[in-house]
Amino acid sequence: MIAYITLGGILGTLARYLIQGVLQTRGGTFPTGTLAINIAGSFLLGFIIRFATGSTVISPELRGGLTIGFCGAFTTMSTFSYESIRLLGDGEYWYAGLYAGGTVLGCLLATVAGLALAGKLL
Repeated sequence: MIAYITLGGILGTLARYLIQGVLQTRGGTFPTGTLAINIAGSFLLGFIIRFATGSTVISPELRGGLTIGFCGAFTTMSTFSYESIRLLGDGEYWYAGLYAGGTVLGCLLATVAGLALAGKLL
């Protein structure tokens, strides 16, 4: 299990680094990369949990690697919190509200979508 989580964490970290680099250069001061990563990670987590617990296709070890390892390294609330406070501190109140609301609502909706998609596949 530890090896799966470790490998998943490495891959999640690299995926976050690459996606963050591509998206954030286009987003200006708005944390586009983190928002997109948190929404995508929420979708993946919802999908993986539903699919893995509803079938025997994914082993418990692989599930741990994908959820704890990959998704845990891919998404972070600490970055979200810091960027929200930074936007507020910079007087970017509209962006701060949009980012916080978009992250919370977007991630909740993405998790529901992931659960629903996996449910349809089972």
